[in-house]
Amino acid sequence: MSCADSVTKQINIRILFFAKARELAGLDEVTYSIETNTITSLKLLAELSAAYNLESIKSTIILAVNQNYCNVSEEEQLSLKEGDEVAIIPPLSGG
Repeated sequence: MSCADSVTKQINIRILFFAKARELAGLDEVTYSIETNTITSLKLLAELSAAYNLESIKSTIILAVNQNYCNVSEEEQLSLKEGDEVAIIPPLSGG
């Protein structure tokens, strides 16, 4: 293993907040830096929930990566690239 192999490359992804998530975060969107391009959806949700005050709705959030819904679980591996878009979508209510 060379020194270059142990260097972690940060990537920037775009986070979009909808409905209650937007209200709690106080943002429509933000650029978020992560240190790896491969992460489980559950770990990503945990990071974002802690960073943007979403703990109260974390268990009901749906994630979409580049407009494709994904399962929030420890088994769901996300391979993110620079500039990818992650939408945080809480359940919608109303009529």
